[in-house]
Amino acid sequence: MKVINIVLITFLGFLFIEALFSCAQVVAPTGGKKDTLAPKLVMSIPANQSKNYKGKSIEIQFDEYINVDNLQQQLLITPSTEPFFTTKTMPRGVRITFEDAFQPNTTYSFNFREAIKDITERNPAKNVRIVFSTGGVIDSLSIEGNVEDIIENKGLLDATVGVYRYSDTLKINKMKPYYFTKTDSTGNFRIENVAAGKYRIYAITDVNSNLLYDEMKEKIGFITDTLQLNKSVSGLKIKVAKADNSPVKVSKTRTTTNYYYVELNKGVKKVDIKFENPQDSIPYQLVEKNMIRVYNLKKVSQDTIKIAMTVVDSLDRKFDFKQKIKFKAKGKKEDSFVEEFRYEVSPQNNQQVDLKEVGYTIKFSKPIGTFDWKKIKILNDTLKKVDILEKHFSWNVDKTEVLLKIPEAPKPKEFLSLEIPVNTFQSIEGDTNKIVKQLNPLRDPENYGLIEGQINNPQGKQCIVQVLNDKKEVVKELIHTKTGKYTFDFLTPGVYRVRLIVDTNKNGRWDAAIVDKNTPAEEILHIKDKIKLKQNFELSGFDFKIEDK
Repeated sequence: MKVINIVLITFLGFLFIEALFSCAQVVAPTGGKKDTLAPKLVMSIPANQSKNYKGKSIEIQFDEYINVDNLQQQLLITPSTEPFFTTKTMPRGVRITFEDAFQPNTTYSFNFREAIKDITERNPAKNVRIVFSTGGVIDSLSIEGNVEDIIENKGLLDATVGVYRYSDTLKINKMKPYYFTKTDSTGNFRIENVAAGKYRIYAITDVNSNLLYDEMKEKIGFITDTLQLNKSVSGLKIKVAKADNSPVKVSKTRTTTNYYYVELNKGVKKVDIKFENPQDSIPYQLVEKNMIRVYNLKKVSQDTIKIAMTVVDSLDRKFDFKQKIKFKAKGKKEDSFVEEFRYEVSPQNNQQVDLKEVGYTIKFSKPIGTFDWKKIKILNDTLKKVDILEKHFSWNVDKTEVLLKIPEAPKPKEFLSLEIPVNTFQSIEGDTNKIVKQLNPLRDPENYGLIEGQINNPQGKQCIVQVLNDKKEVVKELIHTKTGKYTFDFLTPGVYRVRLIVDTNKNGRWDAAIVDKNTPAEEILHIKDKIKLKQNFELSGFDFKIEDK
């Protein structure tokens, strides 16, 4: 009986131990020295630099257990392959199987970048790249260069550099590159195993990772010349920037009792509306860069008003639209909403003014219908009244901004005061301003600083020199057309940057690339270092040299 009990107890003990081990999870051992070694490639099919490979799969094996991380995004295959492929992950490797065969007589490169990592510390395997040919030759040419953000003045990480077979009808928004790679953290790139031939080279930010250029979302740069590749090239410089040359479109409209809104897909700088029936004419306004507001001052709701609208975008292109306007009948409270009337005076109260810039700008949230300029009072040093005439007021087209400037006025010695009584300005909806009283002391040069430099411009190109604050906003700008000195004075203490735009088309602004016309973005030269300006300091030596290209 005792023997039976001993046997039974032993058997149950074995069952318990087996169950215990079967429930345990395999985990990396704790403690000990941290694993800092990356997985090493020990075998590949085909072997690196193989020729005449006829298979349809690629397999790589490592010296330790691995994880495969985001292979679809990390793996770069050139030339680009359209066929569908499947992956099978193994403890120490991965196999990639293609649906279709590889192209004949072609050199392929598989760059796994950081897709392969060890399972303990997730150290990425380095330089895992397999090259093979389906023919008897391994292509050996390479293309090297750097991609830089022209606005930010720094190398661009993870930009896609695409090499396209030359074609008169090349459209990079519809055609994927034949060879491509990604830039490193400094913007450098290298494409290897390229066949001799005729190519075009582009770089895009490729935010949606589809290898196609989306001008609404992505930055772009390119080499303007076609590359006849018969030997390896290096030192290519590609400068990228946003180049949205897509047409302006009406994205949506909205109507209320008092307003009709037209929203555009992108910003414009000017709008002109013509009414089919002149008797239907009512005021309108470009409220925001992409929003137009039409006012229902006649309080019509049943009639449909037909308009022809012309907008001008930042590239001075005109776009015409036909639109039907109909306001809502008065009903719900939200439909009868009236926009708030706001205004802003610049310079503001207590803000210092420069003798060269004595004057005031007033911006309104709605067009002004009437104003009584005779009510406005300006005093020099709070005592001497300045004579104001109607000619001293300059309005913008929408009558939403007015500049009051009196060139012949005697200059104050210490202060300038402004008084605008109630009801001086009245909007087209009957809103009126409240009283404005403010005092503006003159600037003391000792509280400000100066930045200057020289421009070496032997070809007399038109240039725009800009000084930017630490928020990358343009504070001041000057236009130069020859060699000489530039000066930015009366700058408040702070951190600045200076840059120069080579204004090739002489339109007074920087222009992005026009891809379809193979026109590159206008060149921007940067002073590399930040400029720390203190009060009463004059900093010089920030020079530019414009090369003849």
